[in-house]
Amino acid sequence: MARRRFFVEEVRGGEAVLRGETADHLRRVLRATAGQRFEISDNRTAWLAEIASFGKQEVRFRTLEALPAVTMPVRLVLLASLFKFDRFEWMLEKATELGVEAIVPVASERSEKGLEQAAVRRAARWRKILLESSQQARRTVLPVL
Repeated sequence: MARRRFFVEEVRGGEAVLRGETADHLRRVLRATAGQRFEISDNRTAWLAEIASFGKQEVRFRTLEALPAVTMPVRLVLLASLFKFDRFEWMLEKATELGVEAIVPVASERSEKGLEQAAVRRAARWRKILLESSQQARRTVLPVL
């Protein structure tokens, strides 16, 4: 069975800390316990890690071993025309799952008026979608938006 993968800010001295909504989800929804094993990534290397302890809105991991890197045979950059945001968000999710390295939103001649300005406000939401899709697809490195 594949283990869930989570992204942490950094791995230092064989330890890592997961904070925020994801840590809360891990603790309350998944009901993780100390000693349980998961995969973590610092956006460079993937690690097999176990939960060492819980803090207030954080989960501390102790790394056990580095996992082998999975590299794509080609580097994919997707230039995606801006279109209705619900479908654009679905495209972000699927492109991430397929291994796209970078996604560049582009305003085209046929893009609806105002989408380019609205896209700036949606960037944080899109990054969250990329993070969640990357965890689901067990990627080691997040795609660049």
